[in-house]
Amino acid sequence: MSGVQVPPPLPTLLFNKMYSIVKDFLEIKNVKPLSVVSAGHGVTHWVNGIFIVLLPFIAQDLSLNYTTAGSMVTIFFIAAVTVTIISGPVIDISKKYILAQFLCLMSGALALLLMSSASTTLMVAISAVFVGICVSGWHTPSIPYLSLLYRKNRGLALSIHTVGASLGDGIAPPIAGLIMLVLSWQQTSLLLSIPVALMGFYILRSLPQISSDEDSEDSSSNKYNYWEGLKGLLANKDMLILCVLAGLWSMTQNGLVVFIPLYLVGEMQSGPVLVGFALFSIQAGAVFGGPIIGTLSDRVGRRPVVIYSLIISAIILIIIPQIENVYLFILMASFAGCSLYSIRPVIHSWTMDISAGQTSGSAISMLFTAQAALTGLIPIIGGLTADIFGLKLVFVLLTLTSILALMLSFIMPKRTI
Repeated sequence: MSGVQVPPPLPTLLFNKMYSIVKDFLEIKNVKPLSVVSAGHGVTHWVNGIFIVLLPFIAQDLSLNYTTAGSMVTIFFIAAVTVTIISGPVIDISKKYILAQFLCLMSGALALLLMSSASTTLMVAISAVFVGICVSGWHTPSIPYLSLLYRKNRGLALSIHTVGASLGDGIAPPIAGLIMLVLSWQQTSLLLSIPVALMGFYILRSLPQISSDEDSEDSSSNKYNYWEGLKGLLANKDMLILCVLAGLWSMTQNGLVVFIPLYLVGEMQSGPVLVGFALFSIQAGAVFGGPIIGTLSDRVGRRPVVIYSLIISAIILIIIPQIENVYLFILMASFAGCSLYSIRPVIHSWTMDISAGQTSGSAISMLFTAQAALTGLIPIIGGLTADIFGLKLVFVLLTLTSILALMLSFIMPKRTI
């Protein structure tokens, strides 16, 4: 059957993909802005990682129950939803991409500074608000900025930008955990706020402004087009289903990150180093697995990749609370994290597939708003569940959100490209 084309084996396909990525990267004339913005993205997630790893120890010192500790993360997501909704049209109209990135990093530095002197629940809550502004406010200015600077290599530029987030999420917890061997959590928070502030000023001074020629491509994307695009997306059934699916997936993913440290400290009496490396292990899969899974989704489609990843995560989450050995527990948590975090670029690609012909900024804003709104429920619901029924039942709750996301993935169209 000479007329039938046999697709190349997966290792060959992945090698060719990696070769093309390297080739495209070498063709970029000026990689400094990409490197600086990606590093800045990593620093915003550095702030988030520090907040998560310090939270169990803050809860211990301030005698917070699981509901109150979880509500601190819910406050983070309330701030995230608010800044995501507001920042979209503000950035579209003002075009202050660099200033907005600077302000996000200053918000993160302020969050850690306030956290270092937190002696009340209110101060922790205020810190959580600034963490939410820092992390979620970053995407609206940075993604359009890179898209304008690297029109011919947008996909590559934005994928490198995402790797920065995974590295920030991954390296901050173990660094904070190691520092806490010799310093208190208050001193650790103060010390780790310094690189955030330095990065903010470096971005303000080093990034080139977008020229009028570069910005002309999006000159038609004014405030009216922004809202027209959003109106069209709100009428798209597949987009609405994907937003709910992504929200449930994000609830599972972030619930894992919030309650793994609380479980390790509260149930397994683990120290800060183990907590830090547990969070690092959860993120490690995103750094290495994300590009591979993303490439696979280009070949077989977004839907099957998401389905199998959610099945794996649901199975692992139901097993995790039955494990008594702390090291095996961390290993299984890392597998769950790999299956959940590696599909982050697949979810984003699926969004772009569905919103083809629409305003892509509206699609991203809509997706992140849905994710933050739903994800903000899981810390306080999980905290209430832990206080009433015990922490183990929280993992059953996370299994349920994973299964609900899985059910929605089955009703999505098989191909959206």
